[in-house]
Amino acid sequence: MSASDDKRHIGIVGGTFDPVHLGHLMIAEQFADCVGLDRVILVPASRSPFKVDSPNVSSPSHRLAMLQRAIGGNPRFSLDEWELRRGGTSYTIDTVEHFRRQFPDAELFLLIGADQARQFHEWRDRRRILTMTQLCIVRRHGTRLDVRVQQELTLGGRPPILVDCPLLELSSTEIRRRVAAGRSIRYLTPDAVADYIYEHSLYRDR
Repeated sequence: MSASDDKRHIGIVGGTFDPVHLGHLMIAEQFADCVGLDRVILVPASRSPFKVDSPNVSSPSHRLAMLQRAIGGNPRFSLDEWELRRGGTSYTIDTVEHFRRQFPDAELFLLIGADQARQFHEWRDRRRILTMTQLCIVRRHGTRLDVRVQQELTLGGRPPILVDCPLLELSSTEIRRRVAAGRSIRYLTPDAVADYIYEHSLYRDR
């Protein structure tokens, strides 16, 4: 890390990424453009406190490998394995503190979805998250976010930044279902990710 890295605008995008799909990548790219980020770090979660494990999921090593293939051609994207190496339940406050230690002088931007924003009052140490990062919320283009939610996520006169994203109805759950049913996932995820899924027989019915 060079001295100039600490002065940069760094975005954090967490998720299960099981598998990573084009919607994830489009949102991350829009996030970078909207906020003016120098770098976007994708952070695959070990285990989310808000998600119930599905019986048809892949291992952390597979999720990491797919993510590496998906972002390999974008110099602005990188990934961080900290949550996977740490293991256990992934709490956002721990991840934010990790990046604050790594980049003590950088401006950190944390991206969450509109559904996560509505649940934010349940998050661990949510006020500290708002203190250490600029919260950003991705929303479907043209949709509105509840004013009350925006007010709840405003700390010190700094409201969340709303990031518009094109309507793209993609989900990792649906991709897993399509693979299990023997249906095509072409154009839903990068070719390199689709090839990896088929090569390793991921998401087959068990």
